[in-house]
Amino acid sequence: MRLAFDAKRALNNFTGLGNHARILLNALMRDFPDNDYLLFSPKAKALLFNELHGDFKLFFPGTGKRLFTHRSLWRSFGVTNDLLDEKVELYHGLSNELPLNIHRTSIKTVVTIHDLIFLKHTEQYPFIDRQIYKLKTKYAAKHAHKIIAVSQETKADLMHFYNVPEKKIEVIYPSVDIAFQTGKVADFSVLEKYHLPAKYILNVGSFFPRKNHKKLIEAFALIKEKVAEDLVLIGSGGSIKKEVETFIAENKLRNRVKIIPDVTNEDLPAIYQKASLFVFPSLYEGFGAPVLEALFSKVPVVASKSGAIEEAGGKSSLFIDPTSASEIAAAMLKVLGDSESTKEMIEEGYAHAQNMTDKVFAQKVMGVYKSVLSQ
Repeated sequence: MRLAFDAKRALNNFTGLGNHARILLNALMRDFPDNDYLLFSPKAKALLFNELHGDFKLFFPGTGKRLFTHRSLWRSFGVTNDLLDEKVELYHGLSNELPLNIHRTSIKTVVTIHDLIFLKHTEQYPFIDRQIYKLKTKYAAKHAHKIIAVSQETKADLMHFYNVPEKKIEVIYPSVDIAFQTGKVADFSVLEKYHLPAKYILNVGSFFPRKNHKKLIEAFALIKEKVAEDLVLIGSGGSIKKEVETFIAENKLRNRVKIIPDVTNEDLPAIYQKASLFVFPSLYEGFGAPVLEALFSKVPVVASKSGAIEEAGGKSSLFIDPTSASEIAAAMLKVLGDSESTKEMIEEGYAHAQNMTDKVFAQKVMGVYKSVLSQ
């Protein structure tokens, strides 16, 4: 098959949607090497280009047979001519969108829709951004031959907001970086590199309002005298990160709460594995990949009562109301204070994670491609 992909996120985003795209592309190229993989992106960062492993051909604006140099317009319109020139059979939009004229061609299309946060939590997005997301997502949902939703919750949202027929949506859970899946004990020498405490509770996620860092810190403040662990927050961000740092200082927690802004993908598994507990009180997620990373790392999880996050965490994780500092605090104490229950959480969580390896991920996505091309 000649398969094409929107590789903008894969080649430009270091976290989130970028990770999702790279994990899938690497697994597809590894497990199904007989296909032709064509990647289309308006630009690329060298570091991320080197994280793609396999046989693929990369296209930028103007590198095909036709001259088209405006990056945004090329991705939304001009790329379609390149797809036709390359005799592409199927195009996969990996992050909520498709070229806005691709429905006029015979090319089969699949789109992965991660979430509809911009419709459910409008306060978190500027007006113009919301309108762009609405336009692109609505078009993709209408014209794609098949939609891959990353959770049952996203599927339900697509049916509710866009009236997408249920039979058009396939729920396929994402996976995480292969480094988390090997089962090997990580190199703990990297812990010195980041000056981590001997024992810690871990949270991983960029500093956005919905990640709910302040409530987690508030909960930690309630138990700090009862636990040996410090709190470690891994993530980057602008103004929200500064607000969180101010909040930490105001609550006199600088000696117990540590923020680490830049951690490489190679170092993350060691930091997860050494944690006593992973806490993820996000208000809303399309899926919740950090929760799955924790389960693969054999770390117990406390996370939000939210459809998609609960799907990621499985039955073994402990779920809380993310708006209640006291409930988050009580859950942390429960896990840290009951070694027998914690052992069960770890074993059952690791077993749950095996349903979401990158191999399973790639097999299910390839099944969608074959189904669409056979229609």
